[in-house]
Amino acid sequence: MRVFILIILMISFVTLSCGGKRTGENSKEKQLSDQKTLALASLLRKNFQQALVDIQEAEDMDDEDPEVHNIKGLIYFALKEYGEAEKSYKEAIEIKSDYSEARYNLCGLYLTLDQWDKAIDECSIAVSDVLYRSRDKAFTSLGVAYFRKGDFDKAKECYQKSLEVNPALVYTHNELGKLYMSTGNEEEAIEEFRKAINGYNMYDEAYYNLGLAYLKLGKTEDACASFKKVIGISPGSVLGTNAKSYLTSLCKEKETL
Repeated sequence: MRVFILIILMISFVTLSCGGKRTGENSKEKQLSDQKTLALASLLRKNFQQALVDIQEAEDMDDEDPEVHNIKGLIYFALKEYGEAEKSYKEAIEIKSDYSEARYNLCGLYLTLDQWDKAIDECSIAVSDVLYRSRDKAFTSLGVAYFRKGDFDKAKECYQKSLEVNPALVYTHNELGKLYMSTGNEEEAIEEFRKAINGYNMYDEAYYNLGLAYLKLGKTEDACASFKKVIGISPGSVLGTNAKSYLTSLCKEKETL
C-alpha cells in the first residue's frame, strides 16, 4: 500500500484548515497560521529540512497547537524518521484527543511499520467521527490493516463502508480489487481495477494489478495491454520494471522494448 499517497491527500486538507481562518484572527493567530502554511508548502516541495525549520518556528509560537504537532509528524514521516513521527502525532492527540486527522496519520504510520493492531486502533477511532472529512480514506486504511492481518471479511466490510462515503475513491477500488484477487475472484477484481482506472487514468498500480488479474484468467493479450500502460505511466518505477519483465516473457510486443 502506498501510505504516502494518503498522507499527501491529508496535507491538502491541513493546508485548507491553516489558511481558512482569516476573519477575526488576531495578529499572533495569523502569524501562527501563516507559519504552518509555510511548513506545509516546504513539505509539498519536498524541502524537508526547511519544513522542519518552519514548523519549529510555529511550535515556538504555540507548542499547545495540536495542528503544529500533526504537521511535524507528517514531516518526520516524509523523512522516514518514524519514531519522531509517532511522537509528534501522539503529542497532537494528547492535546486534542478527538483529533481525527492525527489519529488517521498515526494509523498510516503503523501500517508502514506493519503494526496492524495499532493501526486498527487508531483508524477505528478516526472512522467513528462522522464529521471527519477523510473518513472514507480512514475506512480504507482500516480495511488494509485487516487485510494484512488476514481478516478478509472485515477488510471487505471496511472497503464497502469507504465506498458508501465516497464511491469515487479510486484507491479503495484498487484495494478491494486486490482483496478479490487474493480470494480467487478475478472477475470481481477486474471490475474494481477498472473502476480505479476510470477514476484516474494514470493509476499505474491499478493497471499493473489489472494485468495480473487478466493473467490469472489466461487473457494474455489483455494483460499485456495493461502492462504496457504501466510502462507508459511510470517506466522507471518498480511496477514499470516488473511490467516490462512480463512483456518481455509473455507478450508479442517484446521485440519493441
